[in-house]
Amino acid sequence: MIRHVPLPVALVIVSLLCPTELSVYVAGLRLPPHRIVLMILFPVALYRLCVLPGTRLRGFDYAMIAYNVATCAAYSYHGIQFIGPDLTPSNGFVYGGSLALEGLVGYLVARAWIRDIAQFEAALRMLVAAVFVAGLIALPETLFGRHFTHDFLQSVTGYLHPRDTEQRLGLTRAYGTFDHPIHLGTFCASVMALACYGVHRSVQQWGRGAAVLAATFTALSSAPLLVCFVQVMFMVWDGATRGMRQRATLTVAALAIVYVIASALMTRSPIAFIATGLTLDSWTGYYRLVIWENGLENVWANPWVGLGLADWERPAWMASASVDAFWLVIAMRAGIPTFLLLILALTLLIRAVVKRGTSSKERRVRAFARAWMFSLIALSLAACTVHFWNALYAYFFFFLGLAGWIADPKRTRTAGTKSAGARSTLPPLAPRRWPQAA
Repeated sequence: MIRHVPLPVALVIVSLLCPTELSVYVAGLRLPPHRIVLMILFPVALYRLCVLPGTRLRGFDYAMIAYNVATCAAYSYHGIQFIGPDLTPSNGFVYGGSLALEGLVGYLVARAWIRDIAQFEAALRMLVAAVFVAGLIALPETLFGRHFTHDFLQSVTGYLHPRDTEQRLGLTRAYGTFDHPIHLGTFCASVMALACYGVHRSVQQWGRGAAVLAATFTALSSAPLLVCFVQVMFMVWDGATRGMRQRATLTVAALAIVYVIASALMTRSPIAFIATGLTLDSWTGYYRLVIWENGLENVWANPWVGLGLADWERPAWMASASVDAFWLVIAMRAGIPTFLLLILALTLLIRAVVKRGTSSKERRVRAFARAWMFSLIALSLAACTVHFWNALYAYFFFFLGLAGWIADPKRTRTAGTKSAGARSTLPPLAPRRWPQAA
């Protein structure tokens, strides 16, 4: 039941749905609701991971900490810079510290308070409920062409959040409670596989899947819809190949063969085809390809500590300084070493989830490990054309922390230990075997 969700986890999920107009200003600093919650929970989360028995910091935790420290250090190195068309001064330490707070504590809260399958299932139910709520708030905006939530809160608080009323397919792109339609869509789409694998009956799976897709559609954004599509394809493939030996190797080989054949038959690369041909707006797809082309040149020109918040070099016709690519932004603004630290943290976490998850004796654990992997792969692909900031940035790292209980199961005391702080051992790993029905 949702009421079994650990309170800190519930607070974070609720805060992610709070609009930016509810921000509090302290000494000139803007503190949105999710950032306030994370600031309060930081010392407690760290205490739980470092001091309380039953858990410990693992290699992927240290890599995640190092990434966030490097992020803060990279922006701090650049000091105060002038950004934006009006040359507004921005303090690099404050900006980098805000990113580190959202990234590290978002991850630590999920890592520290979700320690077994019961807590995970309760948190997942609440997360799915949050997606449904986000979709219900966004639906009237899509149908009636007004951003009701932001309009109302703007009239109450006086804070004007920059936004546009965009039309696609005869409908309006909804913001809901988020900063951008693509953030709404990405948040909703991210739980597709987990939502379906979180219930047993096919009718419930179909119902949850349809609801998640409907909530995602209100954003009218191609990338989130592709996130849903990728997860559905993974789930179909998972069902079709269940019981097959070496299916992970076969999957990679099949994808490689499809890519090679497509490259040989098409007049443009498969990536360019997806970016411009499988989008609701082909121009935005083309523009993102140009962003990557010019953005990588900036990365090679500033490899160690990046650009910070300085403007990036690009053709004069690219008026907007926006970079719609999460991975590219990290490398371009914080440097290649910082980017590699995040890749290291992800690699270690994924390796631990696969190792522990696929060898678990519990069918539900194996199913959730696969579902989390499907969702993470889809989110990572979306991050090539979507930039995560503010609440969505914190949510991405919170999502990573959700799998901590699989990668690092709760420890139990060995028989004969003398105290609660005595040495703990992990349950022995079961022999590797391919998962049965989800």
